[in-house]
Amino acid sequence: MEYLKKLPIRVQLSMLVIIIIVIVIFIIFTNYFKAANVVEKKNEEYFTEMISQMNQTLSSNSDVVKRIIQNISYNSPIVQQYLTETNPAAKFVQYNQLKSYISDMTSMKDGILDIALIGSNGTKFNINGDISNLVPLKDEIPEKQLYYFTALKTLPFNNENKNVFIAGAQIYSIDNLESTKAIGTLLVVMDANALLGSSNKALRISGSKAYALDRNGNVFFTNDDEIKPGSAYPPLLSLEKDGDVIIQKGAVPDIGGEIIFKLPKSELLSGIEEIRKQSFLIFFISLLLLAIPFFLVINNILQPLKKLMRLMNEIKLGKLNNLRKRISLQGYAEIIIMANDFNEMLDEIDDLTHRLLESKTRLYEAELVKKQSEMAYLQSQINPHFLYNTLESINGIAAKEGADKIYHMTKALSLVFRYSVKGTDTVPLREELAMIKSFIYIQKIRFGNRFEVKYHFPEEILEYRVPKMILQPIVENAIFHGIEPKSGEVLLELAGEISGDMILLTVKDNGMGMDDEKLRMIMNSLSAKQGLIGQNQDWTISIGLANVNNRVKLKYGNEYGIIIESEPGLGTEVVIMMPGGSDSDV
Repeated sequence: MEYLKKLPIRVQLSMLVIIIIVIVIFIIFTNYFKAANVVEKKNEEYFTEMISQMNQTLSSNSDVVKRIIQNISYNSPIVQQYLTETNPAAKFVQYNQLKSYISDMTSMKDGILDIALIGSNGTKFNINGDISNLVPLKDEIPEKQLYYFTALKTLPFNNENKNVFIAGAQIYSIDNLESTKAIGTLLVVMDANALLGSSNKALRISGSKAYALDRNGNVFFTNDDEIKPGSAYPPLLSLEKDGDVIIQKGAVPDIGGEIIFKLPKSELLSGIEEIRKQSFLIFFISLLLLAIPFFLVINNILQPLKKLMRLMNEIKLGKLNNLRKRISLQGYAEIIIMANDFNEMLDEIDDLTHRLLESKTRLYEAELVKKQSEMAYLQSQINPHFLYNTLESINGIAAKEGADKIYHMTKALSLVFRYSVKGTDTVPLREELAMIKSFIYIQKIRFGNRFEVKYHFPEEILEYRVPKMILQPIVENAIFHGIEPKSGEVLLELAGEISGDMILLTVKDNGMGMDDEKLRMIMNSLSAKQGLIGQNQDWTISIGLANVNNRVKLKYGNEYGIIIESEPGLGTEVVIMMPGGSDSDV
């Protein structure tokens, strides 16, 4: 046996052909006088095989539907969120995501007419047809089953009635596995004809009749012109042969139905005599013609394999350029599949290499931005310990000399500096606001009654922890770029609110504002993470807006940061978005 394995494929195929010829000759001589019985038996086996093939086709197509049901029910967070979401705004966003996801699921299998979700809270969703026709059918889907196919239904689609199967499952929350109450029902509407797919053509055998039935005994496919799909199957068949007709049937567990074949014996044996006469003639002609396909088969197998082996040997040399080579083989389907899989493997290796390089590049850029942010932050402190001690000295002299204004101003400034050198990275919002009030007090001494300040912070938000010095750069920009250039009294508003799982901190003024070009330039700079190193931006804007934006994104992720809205002459509004988290880091 080991010796045979080492023989070339050409020799092994030649030996196989010789063995097949010997076996065929032996079978012909042995069964010549029993041809009629053999043909009858073979046709019975053929029917059994056809039933098995149809069953496999049904099972294969239903397996795709089952996987779709499983993916939608338990592998898709957006479905779980949509069925349980109560916030209309969030539900609207999830609807578009869900629509795209369900459309992708629909495209996975031809014949899917609609996919519907019916929530226990009244939520409804589908992508085609009238969902009101599907709502009553959700009660047919049993609980605690991964999938279930209903009996054949007739529903309107695209202005015509179609025979369909409803495949579905009850959906349970993956966040609460102990709950026995479903959060919704999934219904997949499948065209009944699509369950058999291309096997429909294979059923048209001369004289034979095929019937595919659902769990209620209704016909959803047949080549019998006397019975229409959707009608009940007449209960006249059994597994017994009545002498004139051969009956074969088999169960279809996936849909709870069965497949039935019927063939008259006269049709089965009509050509047996002619077959007996022509058997030897056909056999010897086949032997003569065997040489042509034999060499074609060998060529189609060996030549592509040799080409593939050459490429493998080149790749084994370890040169990077060889990984970019691809192979195109002509031959049998298995050879082509093997070549495609090999090319896909090379593509994946190449893709992984590029992704690794891109990942390292992104990590390097993020680290660079973080270091630049830390450098700018340290530079902005200007040795606060020395300034703090100096301010305390000035504060003591002012108190001694009775200069109240200087005393309060230096007191406020020393509080700002003492806060800036505080060791922790995050502080309660209450402490951040106290520092901001001291900073604004200093600015009001400078500007007098040029601006008024209002605070809007609910009590429950004050214990949320935020990055230290997160508001001061924004307030400073509002004063020096929005309020100072504008004549007359200006209003500065600071507000905070809890929105879902986020907190929003807002600094708003009705000062000078910005035109669209400048606003767009600033937003582009922020989105490109260039605020700290850009050469064309105002320095205070770089340190203020960009530093805050980069600190938030580096700490919490790219989905957070700042949003700026501004109109010339009407003012500017800056909103800082951060994740919520009371009594801990936001």
